[in-house]
Amino acid sequence: MILSKTPRLTLVSMSGLRVVDQRLLDLGLTMPGLKRRAAALGELPPLGLLTIAATVPGTWDVRLISDVGTEAVEETVDRILADRPDVVAFSCLTPAIDRAVAISQSLRERKVRTIVGGLHATAAPRTCEGRFDAVAVGDGESLLPRMLSDWSTGELGGVYRVEHPIAMSASPLPDWDLWGGAAPPRYTVQTMRGCPWACSFCAASRMLGPARVKPDPQIEREIAVIAGRQARPWIELADDNTFASDRDHEPMLEALRRAGARWFTESDWRIGLRPNLLRQIAGSGCRQILIGFESTVFRYPGMGAKTADFDRVVEAAMAIQQAGIVVNACFIVGADGETRASMDRLGEFLETAPFGEIQLTVQTPFPGTALHESLRRAGRLLPGDFSRYTLFDVVHQPDRISVPELRAGFQELVGRVYRPELQSRRGQIIKSVRSHARKNT
Repeated sequence: MILSKTPRLTLVSMSGLRVVDQRLLDLGLTMPGLKRRAAALGELPPLGLLTIAATVPGTWDVRLISDVGTEAVEETVDRILADRPDVVAFSCLTPAIDRAVAISQSLRERKVRTIVGGLHATAAPRTCEGRFDAVAVGDGESLLPRMLSDWSTGELGGVYRVEHPIAMSASPLPDWDLWGGAAPPRYTVQTMRGCPWACSFCAASRMLGPARVKPDPQIEREIAVIAGRQARPWIELADDNTFASDRDHEPMLEALRRAGARWFTESDWRIGLRPNLLRQIAGSGCRQILIGFESTVFRYPGMGAKTADFDRVVEAAMAIQQAGIVVNACFIVGADGETRASMDRLGEFLETAPFGEIQLTVQTPFPGTALHESLRRAGRLLPGDFSRYTLFDVVHQPDRISVPELRAGFQELVGRVYRPELQSRRGQIIKSVRSHARKNT
């Protein structure tokens, strides 16, 4: 292979909230609650790509673009080709993989080599083979340099697998310079990769290996870099369950406090049983924590110590809000045992629920999960492509109701929960929680 003087790599982030069901687009996703979360997701820089960008040899010219799925495929292809790349690397979740395949096909027809990585490629590499020149399975930090080296010798191709999950101390600082001069509305920091639990529905907890925590000095450096770029930054912790480990969280929380950060993360309800930790979290600038209530009718295997009665989770969530931290309560609709009556009961509860935010999703059996395998063996996965695996579209046959009944019930629940008067009520809850937080700082 004859190399250009400076080979070019374009990293493509397949971001954005993707929904297939037109009725939900018309009804639910125009509602304020979902719009806010969708906007927040759209604001997040692609932390994985910025991190692996720091592993690219200095002989490469690296560019970054984002695709939110709203323009025609060929328009995205034209944007990518404008940088005249030699290699294009995609990172995407399941609902974006079909679009990434279409973009890759167009690029390969133009003799541009393509790579795919991320959770979907790791969970289901066979669905990517032959559609990209190379597939990365596992931690990208150790794979991308190998793939680029193979490209330089004309040997790029096939599936690349991580032999051993990397230690988080080996993950480099993200290359924020690649983002450009303007600060993003939100920054992202990963303090922990994976989760100790193995909830059967979770597409992230075990895909990239066992749960691993990042060393405190490394977290502190990342936060300091962000604070140097923007005063009082908004930070979203890109963790599956930030407080699930037995680490001492005080150094991380103190680093966030010193940075003047306002921040969001995900955890499980058990932090509501730890008043000292809650005070530290609130004092460090945490504005909101997403707590998974999961299904109200089914207990998923693999949830371990986070398994609890519904009332106990509610009590813990209230303790979190009493500490001055808004709870974003996340519910899964459509698990085994779901009926129209159970969805109605959930709707009645959420009419007066004490949480500042509500997130509703449809049970989604992502490839690589135990849930996907069990439904596949039972012949309960619906035909169709991966673009439907959005958390909002029905992709499996429920056990006690029909697919149209689940779809209609979820649509009605979304319309009920996100109607303006309930959004206004939750807005008042948020104001009350944050007012309490200010009084205690």
